[in-house]
Amino acid sequence: MSKSTVLFRTATTALAVGPAPRVVGTLSSLAPERELCCDIVEVRLDKMVRPADWLRRCVALQSGGKPVLLTVRLRAEGGDWENDDEERLEIYQQGLLELAAIDVELSSVICRAVARAAARLKKASVISFHDFEKTPPLRELCAIVEKAQAIGSVAKVSTRIKRQGDVEVLRSLLRQRWEKPLCVIGMGRAWSKTRVLFATLGSCLTYGYLDRPTAPGQLSAAELMRRLRRASPHD
Repeated sequence: MSKSTVLFRTATTALAVGPAPRVVGTLSSLAPERELCCDIVEVRLDKMVRPADWLRRCVALQSGGKPVLLTVRLRAEGGDWENDDEERLEIYQQGLLELAAIDVELSSVICRAVARAAARLKKASVISFHDFEKTPPLRELCAIVEKAQAIGSVAKVSTRIKRQGDVEVLRSLLRQRWEKPLCVIGMGRAWSKTRVLFATLGSCLTYGYLDRPTAPGQLSAAELMRRLRRASPHD
């Protein structure tokens, strides 16, 4: 468990991430048709044909009062980005000038450079790990979290759940003592309930879609908000 707090800062607000779970609503388009029912808006820039004015549109989204988390996910970790990392680094650097936070993979060669840029600008960095095939052993996951927390603001672990034992591994990961906020996600259509369960057990973030799902078993952000309110009616 972690009791620390990371601030997702905008020009007018600072959202505390850590003490209570926050719902991240994922956008795969910069022209959302629905209400942004979430605490944080994740813009998946890798999932769209990037318009020339992408940053202006992201800033317009953030001006509505919700911090924007910029993600340009590599194909190797479930995204659609296939171009070189030099271009991706430039996108992150541009985004950090205006937006609240970024998500970059722990395995990426640009991970440390992006996290350093975020720290200089007092912006949040989510350092993420994904395994779409399995849930690794607890010892391996602990080592991953330690590395991620040494680099950025929030460590994020997202793994495929195949059996109840995988759920117990991820629960145990959340029960460890961590210096920084930890996000834990279990993927798999049969295990979508863990996206609420883990949030109630200490995961600082849980992800739902705003326009279309981006991971197996992902619920809508609106549904996550409803379920979390029912699970924690006094929060």
